Amino acid sequence: MAKKTEPRFEDLVSQVEEALRQLDSGDLPLEDALKRYEEGVAALRQAFGILKKAEKKVQLLSERDGELATQDFDVEEESEPNDKKLF
Repeated sequence: MAKKTEPRFEDLVSQVEEALRQLDSGDLPLEDALKRYEEGVAALRQAFGILKKAEKKVQLLSERDGELATQDFDVEEESEPNDKKLF
């Protein structure tokens, strides 16, 4: 049996954005709007799952003193050296 491939994160985000556009338009009948909402929520949950897996990989691949260690990934800390804020 063929292995089921996981959708790409970017494709899932596009699906959510398209669902939002259609729902915001107000042109969908109620049943269709509910279906699009459900599809959007399902795509959003899958996207969050992919992000969680990526976060775990980053934690596993963090290295300190030659040994693997769990280290939180903090974008703000990395982008603001010496505690100087740009804005």
